[in-house]
Amino acid sequence: MQLLLDKFKEVISSVLPIVILVFILAFTLVDVPGDMMARFAIGSILLTLGLTIFLFGVDIGMTPIGNYLGESIIRSSSHLIVLLLSFFIGFSITVAEPDLLILGQQISDATGGVLGSQTIVVVVSIGVGVMIAFGVYRVMKDVALKWFFLAVYAVITLLSIFADSTFLAMSFDASGATTGALTTPFVLALGTSVSA
Repeated sequence: MQLLLDKFKEVISSVLPIVILVFILAFTLVDVPGDMMARFAIGSILLTLGLTIFLFGVDIGMTPIGNYLGESIIRSSSHLIVLLLSFFIGFSITVAEPDLLILGQQISDATGGVLGSQTIVVVVSIGVGVMIAFGVYRVMKDVALKWFFLAVYAVITLLSIFADSTFLAMSFDASGATTGALTTPFVLALGTSVSA
């Protein structure tokens, strides 16, 4: 029960300043209809409750399973198995990311269906899986983080030189969408346990 209360305090400290700012602006500078402010107040309460329950679930469910999987994976004697499992976990968790599913649908709508939403989700998930596998390999082989970043950013820079600007915008949006509420806590737990 203490953990749930701590999560509630954490969410309140994040949400309350924004809510107060919106109310101050609505009553001083911007003429906002009363019914819209009522909907905002109800939404703020529901957002606070929902985030509290979600973060509580992350702490009791996602973080422990991420830690357990990370500890189990790293004990394997085969580097290939470790890399494949790391890729599979990264891919699977990203495919389920709600923010990425929404982005995939938006890109599909914006391109008139030329790029399907599932195509976007799968391609981005493959990229995240590959990067997680490389990250785990980097930890196993004790490669300096600066060299890892140098190699990754060099590849990204080369790809961006030859890519159309439309695809660059999509890729930046996809990178933001993958760091959503589901993927981030799980990957952090996995990375912490692997590096420990």
